[in-house]
Amino acid sequence: MKKTPKATANNPAPAAVPTNGKEHTDLFARAMKLFHGGKFADAQHLFELCAQGPEITVKESAQMYVRMCTQRMAKADVVLKTAEDYYTYAVSLMNLQKYSDALPHLQKAVKLGDGAHVRYALALASGLMGDMPGAVAHLQQAISLDPATRGLARSDNDFQPLLQDSVIRELITGQRG
Repeated sequence: MKKTPKATANNPAPAAVPTNGKEHTDLFARAMKLFHGGKFADAQHLFELCAQGPEITVKESAQMYVRMCTQRMAKADVVLKTAEDYYTYAVSLMNLQKYSDALPHLQKAVKLGDGAHVRYALALASGLMGDMPGAVAHLQQAISLDPATRGLARSDNDFQPLLQDSVIRELITGQRG
């Protein structure tokens, strides 16, 4: 009888449908580990095998995860062309508090078409990441492009933590710390 190779990091997927409850739940657990590790193709293969196994609850869950893997793998890459595309995408990342991910997109937006709103977002992302000199420089540029940026910063709840910095507070309010 030929042995089935044991799953490893390089060979995550067995080639057989589980035949008993323990095999079934163990295979499902391995598939979940791959799924949570972002290895959706490998996880999908295991979930497809689990969807044919003997345990009804595991089968149902596996079928759901097969669909989830398919959806995750089908997501189209984001295509960004204009300064507004980069800006909008960066703001969506900032809304998820992914400031370091947003920065390169904001910098690309500046290169494609500088605007006060882009500089304001750069100031916010930089400041929230702890780069206060960068935040000050971008805020100064945003204000020089559109003086109304001061009022926006005063009323923006997201910007409030940056007001702890005396230079930023002075730029926005005109009051020294």
